[in-house]
Amino acid sequence: MSLLRFLGLGGSGAGRDHEPDSLAELTSHLESMEAAEARLAAAFAYLLARVAGSDLRTDETEQAAMAERLETFGALDASTASVLAKAAIRVADHHGGSDDHLVARAFRDMTAPPERLRLLRCLYAVAAADDTITTVEDNEVFEIATALSVSRQDVIAIRSEWKQHLGTLKALPQER
Repeated sequence: MSLLRFLGLGGSGAGRDHEPDSLAELTSHLESMEAAEARLAAAFAYLLARVAGSDLRTDETEQAAMAERLETFGALDASTASVLAKAAIRVADHHGGSDDHLVARAFRDMTAPPERLRLLRCLYAVAAADDTITTVEDNEVFEIATALSVSRQDVIAIRSEWKQHLGTLKALPQER
């Protein structure tokens, strides 16, 4: 894609109309779903994977937490949710920074504020799956919230629901 098209300055379908590669790749795993629902589930999965991998590792508990959220939020069956979680981890790792904000904006454009808040709760649940929300994971949730146009006050309120898992608030080993 040309720089002009990326910036939305050239031709039809430029800029915001361009489908991020990561969404297209993840949507291909959801062929049995209606296109808009598949795109929403793909964006949701990608954002979960973005937080899970923000500390440069995604363990099995985080992957399982992703699949669980995909079952609940996307109403996916367990096997599809598991496949989508694995694919999202791989795709987010591969596409990384180039698609992160594009996917977050796409999710924002497809959802209403209550769904965005539900996503933030799911992001914190995935980050807390290994019992510790690292500072990097916490910062990633804040970045996603900013791209989703969620207020800082709302993010802090949701974050407080997970305070027992925040690494910055946990006792140091010598204090235990």
